[in-house]
Amino acid sequence: MYLKSDFDTAVENVIDNYPTVAARYKTGDPTVVALIGSITQVAAMLSQQLEIEGIEAFQKVRDATVLADAALRGLVPQATPSRVSLNVQNTDVSQYTLVAGRTLSDAGGNAYVVDTPVTVAAGQIGTAECLQQTQRTISVTIDASQPFYQILVPPAADGSFIAGISVADSAGNEFTYTPGFTNVSDGERVYNVECDEYQNIYVRFGYGGVVGYQPATGETFILTINDTVGELSIAAGSPFSLDYTLTPQDSLIKLSLNTLLTAGEDPIDIATLRALCKYPSAYDENAVYLGEFDFLIRRNLPGLQFLSVWNEEVEESVRGASVDNINTLFVAFVPPAGGDQATYETLITQLIAGADDSYKINFVAVNVVPIGATITAQVARVNDASAVQAQILQTLLGAYGQTATPAQSGMFSVQYKAIYALLRANIAALQDSNSDFNVVIAPDTTQKPEDWRYMSPASLTITVTLANYQQGYWGN
Repeated sequence: MYLKSDFDTAVENVIDNYPTVAARYKTGDPTVVALIGSITQVAAMLSQQLEIEGIEAFQKVRDATVLADAALRGLVPQATPSRVSLNVQNTDVSQYTLVAGRTLSDAGGNAYVVDTPVTVAAGQIGTAECLQQTQRTISVTIDASQPFYQILVPPAADGSFIAGISVADSAGNEFTYTPGFTNVSDGERVYNVECDEYQNIYVRFGYGGVVGYQPATGETFILTINDTVGELSIAAGSPFSLDYTLTPQDSLIKLSLNTLLTAGEDPIDIATLRALCKYPSAYDENAVYLGEFDFLIRRNLPGLQFLSVWNEEVEESVRGASVDNINTLFVAFVPPAGGDQATYETLITQLIAGADDSYKINFVAVNVVPIGATITAQVARVNDASAVQAQILQTLLGAYGQTATPAQSGMFSVQYKAIYALLRANIAALQDSNSDFNVVIAPDTTQKPEDWRYMSPASLTITVTLANYQQGYWGN
């Protein structure tokens, strides 16, 4: 890859062939220097682009490429609403029913809707389940009938994320969501949800006479959109309140958080998308294709702090053979912060069974194993040793810490060449020719698929000393 300085040098080598322009260039005439400088800058940017394109065939580098690949895979920026279990305390003398559909709010102003109703006897406490979501509808009239007609779904005005979409015609007849129009007959009233490389979400219909239903000109559709704020962390016992009172009895009800069943999830971030895009491109939403159950779970539950899925072959390589391992999938995971373990086990079981119900599922407890490493560095005297030490710590935690994307998978190991390249690229004090550093990673000879391995401040020993030289120093 050529840098701007390379192009500037090339200009200086040939500028004398044009004496008039050369004289103005060497005297710093801004009309010439600015023009040539802008050209060399564009050439350097183009050179960088070509260099990246050479890498893109093997590793997706640019965010734009990752987003485009994610769009082709159908990875829509969809959020998952939190689900909570509330204590409903009835202080009245008669029983009280909290019906499904009632709206309420938590102390932070987040809106919820009752999903599982409850009837509470006088003076007793019951539990009800609620979803953190709001609902809005839009009406769209088809301006011109065309194959695979698409409707842009507008984002929420308050900045919340889209969690779900349903489609119906003006008469209220519901359409069925069918990903990729798989096994869809001509005229079947289905729709698909897609996104583009800009993360815009669309509802797409079929192709008349070929597959699905093609809307007619002037036909009206109603889109019902569920929005959510995504991931939430709520302390047990936090108060909730009804958004409105319908009867005097509503004012005698006390609501508080019993359990945060699922913490909710934001749309998949770019780091997770980059990891998901490494899976085979032939894979789709059905895990039977190439058996990528890890992909299936991460796609639907991207907020898991750790996930490892393995089969009987891997299991028997670490714990020996057993007839109980036949046709079994082993899963170890850590739910999002505050999430209920049992609830997420149920969700994962449903996901795997929906893809292939022939497997037995065995949930294995996660074993936290910090990755120990010792880093010894010598830098120039002009540096602050404690500052360089802090930079090394933050760089390693950012790449291999508890929340880093690579550490969220089982059987994770750190490569020496990756750490050396990481530190050299991100720590300026280690980039001059006289500095030096050494890395020693503690070996893990008993690594198991359920091990959650990551670096922590306690597992890292970093020593930085000032060497007896000055970087870029002139004088006595």
